[in-house]
Parts: sequence; structure tokens; C-alpha cells
Amino acid sequence: MTQALQRSRGKTAKQKRQTEQPTSEATIAQRLPATRTSLEQPTDPSKASEAAATGNEPEISTEPVPKKSSRRRTAKSQLKGTSANEQGMQVICSQNQFYDALAIASCAAPTKPNHPVLANVLVVADVKAQQVHLTVTNLAMTIQASFEAEVLLGSEITVPVEMLSGMVKQFPTGSINLNSQMQTTQPISGEEQPIKTCSITLSDADGNYEIRGIPAEEFPPITTPQVTPVSLPTNILREGLKGVLYAISTDETKRILTGVYIHIRHNALKFVATDGHRVAIAELSTEGIGRQRRKRSGTDELTQFPIPGKALKELIRNLADSVDAIQLLYDAQATRASFAWQDIVLSCQCIEGQYPDCEQLLSRYSFDREVVLEKSGLLKALERLSVLTDKKERGIQFRFDGVTQRIHLSIEREFGKGDETISAHIPTDMTLDIQFNLKYLGEVVKAIPSSGIKMHLKQPDYPAMLVPAGDFRNPELEMEMRHFLFPLYKQPE
Repeated sequence: MTQALQRSRGKTAKQKRQTEQPTSEATIAQRLPATRTSLEQPTDPSKASEAAATGNEPEISTEPVPKKSSRRRTAKSQLKGTSANEQGMQVICSQNQFYDALAIASCAAPTKPNHPVLANVLVVADVKAQQVHLTVTNLAMTIQASFEAEVLLGSEITVPVEMLSGMVKQFPTGSINLNSQMQTTQPISGEEQPIKTCSITLSDADGNYEIRGIPAEEFPPITTPQVTPVSLPTNILREGLKGVLYAISTDETKRILTGVYIHIRHNALKFVATDGHRVAIAELSTEGIGRQRRKRSGTDELTQFPIPGKALKELIRNLADSVDAIQLLYDAQATRASFAWQDIVLSCQCIEGQYPDCEQLLSRYSFDREVVLEKSGLLKALERLSVLTDKKERGIQFRFDGVTQRIHLSIEREFGKGDETISAHIPTDMTLDIQFNLKYLGEVVKAIPSSGIKMHLKQPDYPAMLVPAGDFRNPELEMEMRHFLFPLYKQPE
């Protein structure tokens, strides 16, 4: 009884709600005029006033309103405009030569490029020279490596150097076909700049790969000093740099000390490097170094400039033994230097600033004691004792005993200690205790190009001067080398 009554009440309420809802189009239309007139007022004020006076509603447009997605497609098509494709380079080259050139040029690639194009290699196909030029730069240093190829059509493009190197490395030995394409899209709007997209394709009989790139005009401009080159014998340049590069500073706050100061005269070449704790000076004599002499009295013209150590390390690393001479181009106005050999050009910006006059600073020190010893014995003792060094403390104690003609080397730490003894030619009346940085001393010893070492000493708070002695690595070279190492000295209490 109760359930039947509830069903009856629910049915009555439902019928009541249905009768209250509008069921005719006329009833619905009564709610729309206010909204439609607010959205679709006539643009002519006279028509608007006429409609208000007569009480008639304006006619509603029956044209369909385009959807948002169709409006976006229309705007995108208007911005895209027309496209034109342009054929770029057409090259047939050797996989080995291509990869070797990429390996050299990529040494200049920055580890963290601040612009996308700096992570790319500029590939230039030269029809006239029948060569492909590869250029990579980090702005401070630029390396260009070229190789011969069959260039059917010349062009230029930049592509990621790491990706290109990895791809060329995986290609089988043989020929590779290089083809580049450029697509230029001209927007319909005249205010927009043309959009350029480019790519390079590498292919052989079995594979075809495409790499997207950046137009070559975005690559930093490459300039070569327009000066007379100076021819330097490779063996002299290499030996001189190896003797001083260890002494450059790695502290970028002392930027002038991160390079090697080079002096060039007509018959001499000098390298100077220092980090504040040690000084390395190498002087080499040769025939024909420097520019032609000017017809004037006085000394020979001197060219001197500091070059970043990073660039010189890459120069030594990529300089093959088969190269007899290297061309140096130095532009004093632009303060830029370039080294050219075979099909490779390495250029860099010289370091700005006044390099310290190390020889003048060292001239106040004089030495009255001389010790001669074998290089190999000292180096082995230092390498064994270096196991006990740590980052906080690297000191090693030297005791020169003229009576026993022995040098005692010792190192002591909380976790252990070590002692070594080596023979040497020591003045009989000499007894001297002096402490050095083991790491610095080991690098000095390795840089000396002879079988023996001559140490010039005076007292515990004076620097030691180490010079080559005995048999030289390259006896045909006329070379003078001096290494100054400041001791770890504490004032006695």
C-alpha cells in the first residue's frame, strides 16, 4: 500500500515537471533574441536605431561559422607560403680520408657550445680545388682539415660534427656519396623572413643516411691572416713546445699564464711558460727562421706573442712526424696566429695582456752548488714515492749528502711513509735539505730531453734550476733549456 502510494506520487511529480518545460520552438525563441541581438548588432547605426523603433529583430545569418581547427590551418598555410628546393653539393670521396679529416677538425669542438652552430662542422665542397674543407671552431681556436675528392657540384652546409663523425666511422671502407639539399620557404606575409632548412645525405651501395643541418651563413666567419708566413722546422717546434707546455697554468683567472710566450728571431726561437710556481725556458737555434731581414741597421726584427696552451697542445698532437716544416702566420693587428701544414690549418686568437718578464725576475737568483744525476733513476724514485701523496700534501724532502754522494728522498704521511736513495755527483762539502712539490718536480724531469740532469742549488728558500746533461734525445738540435722550480719552504720557528 505504501509502495503503491510512493509510485503514484513520483509519477505525478514527473508529469508536473514535463508540463513546466517549453515544448515549442516559439517558446525557445523567446529566450534567444536578447543573446543574439547582443552578439549580432548591425554595424550601421541608422539600421540599429530603425530596428529599435520598429521593434523588429535583425536577421540572423545562416552562414556556418568556421571551426577553430580550420582557422588555425588557414593561418598556418598563410604563414608557410611557397617552398623552393635547391640542389647542393655532389661529392664522391674516400671514407678513410673523410674520417681522418673529421678526427682532426673535431679537436676544436667545444664541450658545451653556447650556440647550436658551434656544435657543427662546416662542410665546403670546392669544385675548383677538387677538395672538401671541414672546419670546426670554438671561437678561441679553429681547425680546418681538407682532403681530395671528386667534387661534381660545389656547395656548403653545417651539420653536427659528433653525429657526422660517428656515421662516417661506421661506413665500410670505400667511396661515400655526399649530397646536400636546401629548401627555402617564402611566407606569404612580406614581413616574415624566408625560412631555410638544409640536410646532407651520405650513401653508398648498401645504405643511405640523412642528417639535418644549419645553413652555412650562420657559421662564424673564418679569417686567415694576410701576412708573410714564417717557415719553422717541425722538429725544432715540437721539441721546444714539449719542453715548456707542462709549466702553463690551468687557472683561467690567470689567463695570461695559460699560454706560451713565443719569441721569433731570424736565427732563434724561444719559448717561455710559467704558472707562478715554476718557469720553463727553451731556446733553439736554426737557419732561416723568421721573416726576411729589413734593410736597416740594428738587431734582427723580433716577433713575440702569447699563444693559448690548449691550441699548442692540439698542434703537437696532430703534427705528424712526416711533416718537415710548418708555416706560421701572425697578424699583429688582429693578434691572431695560424699554423699551416699539409692540408691542415690551426688558427687561434692570441692572449691579450702583458706577459711577465720571467728572465728578469729570475736574474736576481744566483747558484753556487751543482749536482749531476741520472734522469731515469730520479724519475723512478719519484714515481714510486708519488703513491703516498694526496691532494692536500704533495711535498717531498730532498737531502743532498756530499760525503756519501747520495741523495735521500723521503715522504711521510699519516697513512704511511717512504724513502729512496739515488747516486749523484755532489760537491763533497755540500749538505742541503730542501723540499719540492713532487708533482711539479716529476713534470720537470719528464720534460728534460736528455739522459742526465744538472741541478743548480743554493739554499732551502731559493729556487732550483734544472738543465739537461749527458746524451740528448735529438743531438742534432742546438738547444738550451732551463727549468726553474720554487721549493716548498717554511720559515724556521
